[in-house]
Amino acid sequence: MDTAKQENTGCFLIGSGPSLKEVDVARLTRLNSIAFNRSFVAWRSWGFAPTHYACLDPVVFEDNAQEIRELIEKCPRTQFFLPENPSFAGIEPSARVFLVRLVSGRKFSSKLSELTDFGNVGATSLQILALLGYQRIAMIGVDARYSPVEETVAVANQEGFVFVADDTDHFCPEYVQGKRLIARPDLQKILGQWPQVAKECASLKIDVRNASPGSALDCFPKIEFPHAVEWVIGNRKIGDFGPD
Repeated sequence: MDTAKQENTGCFLIGSGPSLKEVDVARLTRLNSIAFNRSFVAWRSWGFAPTHYACLDPVVFEDNAQEIRELIEKCPRTQFFLPENPSFAGIEPSARVFLVRLVSGRKFSSKLSELTDFGNVGATSLQILALLGYQRIAMIGVDARYSPVEETVAVANQEGFVFVADDTDHFCPEYVQGKRLIARPDLQKILGQWPQVAKECASLKIDVRNASPGSALDCFPKIEFPHAVEWVIGNRKIGDFGPD
């Protein structure tokens, strides 16, 4: 896989929200997709590895570095976008491993090596898809809902993170088992910049649709998942579906 432009193809952005359980992700087997963080715990059940994968938070990367290193070897068709200093994990940049520096700002970046930080990996990674040339993007598992972790089920450490067996914000228990979570997420930081991301996509004529059942995110038009599959592969225009 190279970074050739993808103007004539669409892509699915696969989030990690609980609504993902309501979607038959296996239908995306032959489609372009991007997934994040510990989504790899479900790749076997999905039946495919995504076309692109991003883990941009240094803490999340550190917690999953060994598994990510193994994925790079096992998934030769997947592009990886990782924090700029992963050498401690034995990961070096290559034709399909991109090292990324996050910077502050409100505009999409013009290069893959330096992305504007929009508060969460999904929002930030829309730049990746834009830079790769995708013009139709459908999102699933992007619920935009976060809950405080119950103190009774969490063990806090001195850095302000907690370890839990399960939580309500992700699509499967394995997603968080043994990994660090923020007990009281800053929702403004995590969600507050989605409207700016939508504005950037619109300015670049990138059409983004939200196919996540019950999503609280309202800055992108909604679409039902079966319709989104047809739209992403280009079989039908968005107007053919009527109101969603």
